[in-house]
Amino acid sequence: MAQHRVISDDPPNAGVPVAALDGEPIGQDEMYVRCNFSLPESLPKGFEVVVPGVAPRFVTVDELSVHRSVEAELVLECAGNGRSLMSPAPAGVAWGLDGVSTIRARGVRLVDVLGPLPGEVLDVVFTGADRGVVRSEGEIPYQFAIDRELARSDAPILATHIGGEPLSLLHGAPVRLLVPGQYAMKSVKWLTRIEAVTAPFEGHFMKTYRYYEDDKETEQAPVGEIAVRSVISSPVDGDTVPAGPLEVRGSAWTGSGRVAEVEVSVDDGRSWHPARWDAPPSAWAPVRWVARVEVGPGEMVIAARASDDRGGSQPLHPRWNARGYANNVVHRVTVTSLS
Repeated sequence: MAQHRVISDDPPNAGVPVAALDGEPIGQDEMYVRCNFSLPESLPKGFEVVVPGVAPRFVTVDELSVHRSVEAELVLECAGNGRSLMSPAPAGVAWGLDGVSTIRARGVRLVDVLGPLPGEVLDVVFTGADRGVVRSEGEIPYQFAIDRELARSDAPILATHIGGEPLSLLHGAPVRLLVPGQYAMKSVKWLTRIEAVTAPFEGHFMKTYRYYEDDKETEQAPVGEIAVRSVISSPVDGDTVPAGPLEVRGSAWTGSGRVAEVEVSVDDGRSWHPARWDAPPSAWAPVRWVARVEVGPGEMVIAARASDDRGGSQPLHPRWNARGYANNVVHRVTVTSLS
């Protein structure tokens, strides 16, 4: 994992350099790695599809080719991204802002493989080949569910490729789920089973990924859509820059809405300057923004904040919750300007 910040070896977890968050898609060797359990000992040949009233069927990777291929550029972000920026930092993978990547994925739409769902179906449950022991429950597989409405939409993808290459072991080979606009705990890797169920699914990770002790959320509300966020990719923290005109660059993204505004400050938030960007290449892709500012000599804090068209905005101070989810605090970098 060259250039990655390795957080743990088993399960493998590693972050990407913030400089890589410029909004351009990156390949599998560069993207962040997040695993709850050790890597599977063997890879599945395909996955079972179980829908009430329909005979179960096993779908191989080759059989996916009968469906129309789709590509999507999207942001894959861990719900705990930004956790270590909270005070005190909650327990969990100690992400800075490196638990996120922009990727270009190829596969088929989930809805095309799933087929019609009976009216009584409420959730669709995805099971991965990765397994591990959790307290009080023993050994379990990684499982997560999405609701009927999301499952029937055009957004979820059964991905077989990222960056033009077949999925690697680290990233869920041979088939994984990708749910654009949603935090990545829903994007189950190493798929072995897709099951439509008629009662709300209440598995271990469905209970884990909830907001606890969060003043902005209903207690135990499920973690879902990605919160709006902007990241400065250039300059990076600790850089030395020339005094005078300075180009600040980065990317910004949100969940199901659209980025409406990005602003940059060179005086740690006392004043703000608008950034400019072109329209993103697709609905789920981030915007790649640039702001031109004037800086004097000395040390300064550069900050960036974004808001979206659904009323979301980045707070100046971290929003705390017991599990460290969705901390989209304003990104700051400290640089030294030389005349």
